[in-house]
Amino acid sequence: MNLKTNPAAGLIHDELEARGIAASRAAEGMHIPRSRLSDIFGGRKGVSVDTALRIERYLGISASLLMRLQADFDLSKATREKGAELKRTIKPLTV
Repeated sequence: MNLKTNPAAGLIHDELEARGIAASRAAEGMHIPRSRLSDIFGGRKGVSVDTALRIERYLGISASLLMRLQADFDLSKATREKGAELKRTIKPLTV
């Protein structure tokens, strides 16, 4: 799966938008800096465990779901960036 946009960030953004909640209000309600949401939505940071737990409490979106989405996104990104190099330089163990 090649994800270009972080689906965890998209889910959070869409949920806030659907409920008519501004990011600044959400950040205040979750006791995090507004810049953390801006960084997540702008692709500069991923969703951390701490942030996922706060979102679960505030919006009711499962922290476990957010972390799975984040992990899938991170793995896809790493595969795109390093996959060819790793195939070229690491030989599979044979028994």
